[in-house]
Amino acid sequence: MLLKSTLNNRKCACTTWIAGLVILLLGAAAVSSESPRIKVIYPEPEQLIAAVDSTFILGHLTGDYDFATDLLLFINGEEVALHKDGGFLAFLPVTPGDFVFHIEVYLQTDGSREGTLSDSPVAATSLPIKIPKPLKTIPEDTYIIAGDYRAPRGDMVLATGDRLEVMFRGTPGRGAWFSIDGVADSVPMAETAPCPQPYWGESVFGAGAIPDSVLIGGIYAGFLDITGSMSTEDSPIIYHLTPPDPARIVALLLDNPFDTSVVGLQKYLRSEDHLIHESSYSVSLNPPDYPFTVRFIDSVLIMRHEPFRGYFSIFQPKGVEALVVGARANWYRIKLSATQFAWVDQNSVQRLPQGILPKESYVRSIRSYGSDDCLVVEFYLAGKHPFRIIEDDRRTIRIQLFGVTTDTDWIRYDLSDPLIDIATWAQVEESLYELKIALTQDIWGYDAYYVGNTFHFQLNKPPSNIRKIKGKRIVIDPGHSKDHGAIGPTGLTEAKANLGIALVLADRLRKKGAEVTLTREDDSDVPLYDRPAIAKARDADLFISVHNNAVPDGVNPFTNNGVSSYYYHPHSIELARAIQKRMIKATGLPDHGLYHGNLAVNRPTQYPAVLIECAFMIIPEQEAMLKTNKFRKTIAKAIIQGIEDFLKGYNNVR
Repeated sequence: MLLKSTLNNRKCACTTWIAGLVILLLGAAAVSSESPRIKVIYPEPEQLIAAVDSTFILGHLTGDYDFATDLLLFINGEEVALHKDGGFLAFLPVTPGDFVFHIEVYLQTDGSREGTLSDSPVAATSLPIKIPKPLKTIPEDTYIIAGDYRAPRGDMVLATGDRLEVMFRGTPGRGAWFSIDGVADSVPMAETAPCPQPYWGESVFGAGAIPDSVLIGGIYAGFLDITGSMSTEDSPIIYHLTPPDPARIVALLLDNPFDTSVVGLQKYLRSEDHLIHESSYSVSLNPPDYPFTVRFIDSVLIMRHEPFRGYFSIFQPKGVEALVVGARANWYRIKLSATQFAWVDQNSVQRLPQGILPKESYVRSIRSYGSDDCLVVEFYLAGKHPFRIIEDDRRTIRIQLFGVTTDTDWIRYDLSDPLIDIATWAQVEESLYELKIALTQDIWGYDAYYVGNTFHFQLNKPPSNIRKIKGKRIVIDPGHSKDHGAIGPTGLTEAKANLGIALVLADRLRKKGAEVTLTREDDSDVPLYDRPAIAKARDADLFISVHNNAVPDGVNPFTNNGVSSYYYHPHSIELARAIQKRMIKATGLPDHGLYHGNLAVNRPTQYPAVLIECAFMIIPEQEAMLKTNKFRKTIAKAIIQGIEDFLKGYNNVR
């Protein structure tokens, strides 16, 4: 009995040893014949990442493996989940300067998360990137002016009544002022209180998505109000900073007697000199060639509140004239009325000879003409004036004409067309005329243009049989093409994912009787601004732009993802809201938000237009769904249901 037991034990031990050897050899063969390969999609090597303390990395593995069970992936020592098709996404801490992602893949042998073939990875790579170093307060033992802070992007032209705001960065705790030769000798400046700067992305991607900026000291600010007596051309601003306080220097020397940087401050103990530094830009005050008139030469010119900032008014046509009273970099500041100003790109206008002023117009009469498709309101003017259209609510719209004065005795309605309830005019201020139109039904869309010097405001009517999709002219825009957009972990491009959804959507809409136009039906390159032009040429009733999403550097995609919808004009919000509700319900994905978004394809005014983000390309599970016809059908069905909800809910009086 004892002998039998001993033999059985030896047999078990031998069998276990042989089995282990077989596993080892098979594993080694698998590694040597086809080790997994690592492909990082984002970021690229040596890329400068706009992140603060964390960012995401995504990619995939290739090879003959069941990725979710056979392999373990680590990036900088952190285990990262692998999707079954090899895709991965991680959100990891980074540090400023040159940073490296170290990526390692281990083979599992027993199906547990701890089991590996050996202590060595079966695949490994490194990805170097660059993380910007945050701005820091200059040490008080360093006496310098570091230069401009939040300076304009180029030279400035200012006129009487303007305000010049100046900021520079230097050693904190000093006295400061600025001067302009021949204009001002000593304009006082004060050190601003350090405070965190909010990040716009928090409103889009979620609170806390981006950490607050580092508190910075040593920022000095001052201003100068320009008067008629001030005149100069192309003059730099001179920054001045006083020396360190002697008592403070002595204290530093006593605390750090062998610190060479502190010892170097001794030279300032008896110094009355101060630092001087020129700004990187120049200013011109009341130059003799200002003001002057420009003519708009860009058919889609946009007037902004500030250079590179928010839109004041869009789609100003060619031939409009305006008075330039200032400049900043490549932008002109135009005076529209007594208190209204805007900025235009210098490349979008033509400078007229000195002495020519924009036309002045007096509105004596206004008339409306109705038709089956639209109602047109005509203003008879002496020239082409800048304008702005404001939707106050679903049934109220205001037309503002700049450089125009009232002499209005007549407003003639088309009695056969009930679209306008009442129109009232107002002289809001000098050179700003406004017509307010109250409608009997919700705004569907509109256009504004000149025929000669007559300004036409066209109110588009909703299509007939409004409750049904049948007969509606719908333009579907699969976002991106040559520009591939976002890329998923396994390399699926957004352009391809968008097209896949759009083709299914178009097919289903046609089956419901809609007249569908696709801005592209394949991988052909369609420039961004050609897409709304296609919709206008097709006289679209509705415009849907199909996209899939990603997040900026530094934003955590695991907590900020889902479906989202975007509109620009108020008359499009209900369509965006209806589609968003349906997509959330159909996909089960998080609600990433309903947004007013300044997007090119949404800016046209003639029809309701929305852009939708169906899923997040960079999340492996959502990228995998986008590859399936099932998910494309789900999204298409949700969009169609959203369109139907919008049409059924439209408040049409016909």
